[in-house]
Formats: sequence, C-alpha cells, structure tokens
Amino acid sequence: MAKSRLKIEARKLRIEGKSIKDIARDLEVSSSTASLWCRDIKLSTKQIAQLEKNSKDPFYGRRLSYSLKQQLTRKVKEEQIKSEAKNLIGNLSDREKLIAGTALYWAEGFKKDKMAGFANTDPEMIKFALGWLQNQLDIPTSEIRLRVGINESHHHRTKEIENYWSKLTQIPLSQFNRPFYQKSTWKKIYEHPENYFGTLRIRISKSTDLLKKIKGLITGLTTTPTPTKELPPSQTF
Repeated sequence: MAKSRLKIEARKLRIEGKSIKDIARDLEVSSSTASLWCRDIKLSTKQIAQLEKNSKDPFYGRRLSYSLKQQLTRKVKEEQIKSEAKNLIGNLSDREKLIAGTALYWAEGFKKDKMAGFANTDPEMIKFALGWLQNQLDIPTSEIRLRVGINESHHHRTKEIENYWSKLTQIPLSQFNRPFYQKSTWKKIYEHPENYFGTLRIRISKSTDLLKKIKGLITGLTTTPTPTKELPPSQTF
C-alpha cells in the first residue's frame, strides 16, 4: 500500500514537471523506480525547457549547498597549506632579511639607473622593500621619495591614491613626487575600480653608493657556492 502511495505521489510530481532525480530524492526511492512509475507521462515543451535550464544551473536544488560545502573544503585546505608554509619560514634573522631583500631587489629593483629604486603594485611587497631599505641598509626615511603611477582614467582619484600609499608606508605626502599618468586606454572594465591604487615607485636620494652596495649584495648571491647535499655511502650487496 505504501508503495502505491509513493507511486501516486511520484506521478503527481512528474505531471508538475519535476525531474526523475528530484522525485527519487524527495520520495527516497531509486531513480530507476521513479522512472518506471512515470515513463508514460509526457511533459510539455515548457516543462522540458525548464528541466534543461535547471540541469545547467549550478545553484539549482542541492547543488548550491554542495557547492558551498566544496568551497569551504577548498578554503580550509588552502588556509592549512598557507599556515604550514608560513611556519616553514618562521622568524627571520637580520641576515636572512638582508638576503631576502637583496633577492627581491635583484628581481624587481632598478639596476641600470643612477639612483636606487623599486616599483610594484603589491602593498605587502612595498612594505617589505621599504623595511629592507630602512632596517637592513640603514636608509633614513627622510631620504626616501615616492611617486605613484596611475592610469589616466583614474586621474580624478590621484589624492585618494596618494593618501592610500602614504598611510601604508607611513611616509608623508611632502615626500611624494609628481604622479605619473599612463596614457594607455584600458579595454577591460574592472568590477571594482575603487580597489585600483596604481604602482608605487620608491627612489632614494643621492644613492649612487647605495646602488653599488646593492649590486655587490646581488653579486654575493650569484657567487656564493651552493652547498651540495651529501649522498649516503654506496652499499655493496
């Protein structure tokens, strides 16, 4: 008798346009059973179109909860990997910070100019580079000059962008040079243009000797022998 009631309910749901999978899930029967019960029911063109639309909708039915669960799983895994990697770095000594800053300057710093300098869009990288200059190379903050590079479409946000970098670096606006405006036109429209803060260029006044010192540090990185890993003694079998 219970099975008959389930069959009647299944056919009712099918007539309403429900999918076989949804019917099977709601009534807690197998999809093959639900399909057998409803095989003679013809759906309208509109119902078929809706089922096709639902099949492509990532948020239809239980897909949303499944999708959110998967996102949470990925997020937890990502945070775990990042935390483990952070622990591998640990606390850096002054020497290790000197080496890290030298490698960063080697990759991103100005080497062909007559003044030492560095430019990037990443706030954390900017803060690290400034800390390296101030703490590892003993550059006074008063000798640091900053300049923002902004696409001309953000000309009206100049003061906002300069204030952002001034607050981040703790360097007063009086030490900012005139901004540089990129004249290229962006074809891409960004969803959150208010999060754009351009590029910050760091320059050190009267830094000819400093640049020579940095080049010497880079040379030290390139000429220091890489320690070889000792192989275990060979065994005779």
